[in-house]
Formats: sequence, C-alpha cells, structure tokens
Amino acid sequence: MNRENFNQTVVVQTIDGVDALVNTDPGEVFIDLPASNPRYIRVREGDHIQEGDVRTRTPAEMSGPRLTKWRIESISTETVTGTNANTGETREWERDWLVQRLGAGEFSAELTTFDRVSVTEIDEWRERHSVEEIDEVKPYVIAIAYGNNGEKFTSLYAATEAGDWDSLELVQQDESVQNFSGALRERFDEAVHRTLEVEQRYH
Repeated sequence: MNRENFNQTVVVQTIDGVDALVNTDPGEVFIDLPASNPRYIRVREGDHIQEGDVRTRTPAEMSGPRLTKWRIESISTETVTGTNANTGETREWERDWLVQRLGAGEFSAELTTFDRVSVTEIDEWRERHSVEEIDEVKPYVIAIAYGNNGEKFTSLYAATEAGDWDSLELVQQDESVQNFSGALRERFDEAVHRTLEVEQRYH
C-alpha cells in the first residue's frame, strides 16, 4: 500500500523506453517508475549519488574506486550541482540529463529512506511454494519496502493464529537488510512496522 502523500509538480518523461512521472520542483529529484515494476528514486540536497547501477552490481563493485561518488549540493528546476567525494571537484549537470541517468541505472542514489511499503497477505505466496518449504500452514504476510535508490527489500511474517496480526513474527528477510547500518536498519524497521500497523486496522 502506498502511504506517500504527493505534493509535487510532475511531468511524464520517457526513461529507458518507459514512461515515468518525474517531479520538476527544486530541492529534490523524484522519479516514479511504472507499476509493472514499481520502484522510485529520490535524491535530495545533501544526499549522495554514485556511478553504476546498485541493482545489478555487487556491494564490492559499488565501493570500488572506479565508480565516482558525488555529494549533491543543490537541485534547481534546471540543473543539479554535485561535489566529487574524493577530489572535491564540483560538477553541474542538466537536471533532465541526470534524471535519465538515474532512471536508467547509470547513476544510483545512496539508500537512505523507505518511503513506500506494500503489504500482501500470503495466500498468493503459499500458492507459489510447496507446503514442505514452510514449517506449518498458518497465515503469512509479505512486506515489500521500496528504497529511494530503486531497490526493494522483502520481509516474510507469520502469524500464530488466522487473522491475528498482533502475533506477526519475522520468519524470513532479504539478506541485504542484515547488512544495513544501525540507523538505516532502524528507518527500515520503522517504515515496515508503521505500514503493518496501518494494514492491521483493516483486518
């Protein structure tokens, strides 16, 4: 479920062959990619971006010296200014040019927030897995947290009783979540738990 409130000026732009909603306001770049493969990218002033696609490269590759990292200093309606994290060099990009590169994965945003979380009851999940793959048949819930860098992170919860969302316990989670820093993990858990609490009201 999308819990985000939009108060942005947006236009439709074609990115990597597909239409996306892109904000045009100063202060941040926001790219809302299509529902067929839902993801979003958000970069604010003070955030970092890096060359390379975080969705296809390993953490070791992304931390290597060949992929330049930039701190975003300013975002106007026309341009974005960044500072090279290693050399201090300042560069100015056309905003539309950078939007295209972020959307296509030539640049990646640093993961800082999880503004969207969707929750699905698990009848669909159970249909895709054999009974042997789970310890016992009981209600399951999948929470997918979408990061501002275009990645998504899945958590599987089980309830001890049908319809009892108060009893949800984490049983499986993407391994990458375990490698989050303490602060990032706290923001992740808060975003997921907040959405689970909202969903619980409807069950």
